[in-house]
Amino acid sequence: MDNPVAVALTLEDFKILIPHAIVLAVALLTLGYGAIAAPSPGRNAALTVISVFGYLGAIVAALLLTGQPRTAFSGMGALDDMAVFLIVVIAASALLTVFISAQTIPAWDMPLGEYYSLLAFSTLGGMLVASAVDLVMIFVGIELSSLSVFVLAAFAKRRRESIEGALKYFLLSSFATAILIYGMAWTYGVTGATNLNDISLRLATYQDRTAPTLLLAALLLIVGLGFKAAAVPFHMWTPDAYQGAPTPVTAFMSVAPKVTAFAAILRVLVQGLGPLREQWVPLVIVLSVLTMALGNLVAIAQRDVKRMLAYSSIAHTGYMLVGLAAFRQIGGGDESIPSVLFYNFAYAFMNIGAFGVLAWLQLHGKGTTIDDFNGLAVTAWPQAAAMAFFLFSLTGVPPLLGFYAKYFIILAAIEAGYTWLAVVVVLLSAVSAYYYLRVVAAMYFGDPAGAPTPARTRFFGVGLGAMVLSVALFGILSGPVLDLARQWYLAL
Repeated sequence: MDNPVAVALTLEDFKILIPHAIVLAVALLTLGYGAIAAPSPGRNAALTVISVFGYLGAIVAALLLTGQPRTAFSGMGALDDMAVFLIVVIAASALLTVFISAQTIPAWDMPLGEYYSLLAFSTLGGMLVASAVDLVMIFVGIELSSLSVFVLAAFAKRRRESIEGALKYFLLSSFATAILIYGMAWTYGVTGATNLNDISLRLATYQDRTAPTLLLAALLLIVGLGFKAAAVPFHMWTPDAYQGAPTPVTAFMSVAPKVTAFAAILRVLVQGLGPLREQWVPLVIVLSVLTMALGNLVAIAQRDVKRMLAYSSIAHTGYMLVGLAAFRQIGGGDESIPSVLFYNFAYAFMNIGAFGVLAWLQLHGKGTTIDDFNGLAVTAWPQAAAMAFFLFSLTGVPPLLGFYAKYFIILAAIEAGYTWLAVVVVLLSAVSAYYYLRVVAAMYFGDPAGAPTPARTRFFGVGLGAMVLSVALFGILSGPVLDLARQWYLAL
């Protein structure tokens, strides 16, 4: 009490961590209660309620801090509107995952308490990255998120495919992590700073921006972060890890770690290495084209819908990279970063929804191949309609949420002078229509191969209904979401 200013500063510092603290509480409560309480449906219901209300509380707490940009912890953390936006998307991804996990994980004889705790720790890591403005904090957040996902990918420990996919993910991620931290070390060696704002200021006065040391640092950072986002050619882990993991985990893996990776990419490349834009944008353009092309073209050959969605996830990384490539300046009038943020938001609802229907099929005794979708519109029309809805949105059919996500990406590319890149997005989106609509055709025109076996799916209904409504309403009412994304550049 002798120094009230210091006390006030400390309280202000911790104010930006309110959403993070709520998610940390979810992780600890689900882990503790899951270990203490005897296995029962009541315990599982309590764990689900803790998770649902915890993530809702984190989302509300983050939204209440909108428009109040501030830094904390000696500049290592920040809460600008970009952080708020990304925190909301990551927490919403975890919330939606809870709805499609509440009945599948216990039914597959997996401990729900440990599962929810790992999910929360991974979410917390992503939220730390979203609000970090220091290379050290970004690295800590990425690793907290990744380590939790490694364990989740291997959660079906009795299945060889789950262990194999998780092991590939872990080993390749270890190499990528080494490359990432090496790039951070080079950046610190060149600029003498780890704070992204300080790095940007020092690079702005750097005499030779094509110096080999600078280019090497940028290259290493892009390679390390490209792996986390599953960009080509750093995508090799994605199909096996997605296919081997339990389907609710795959739903989460396909969204939250990707949003975390793009949070780091936006912080590092835009906020930190913004003065080197002319050096890293050409590389991002190349990565975006390769990623879109390989993801869409290889997805055509897949008969397993889960693996098809894995390659589709790679393609969507490419679309987001197009928005990043259109970056021109920090400030108003540049639609590039808002378009990337909006795409991450839209992708969360569309992709978790599609994987949610897959998990529903598995819970009802079906597999994940296209043949398992034959006649689903006859035997389970609500789930077939929901799946068609999500796939149409992923294709980019108006007026659904996915259409506006791609529209804003294309608009940003055109405004930045990359009309040819916008054309590539349109053409490859047309290619994606083939493999997405092939599943829709199987559901509505295929011969039923037997009705799904009965199972209780109360939480599934709530979750899928919420995602369908979100895809429809946020598509039509995309303005408020985009307006929040446009405020990402507020000064700290």
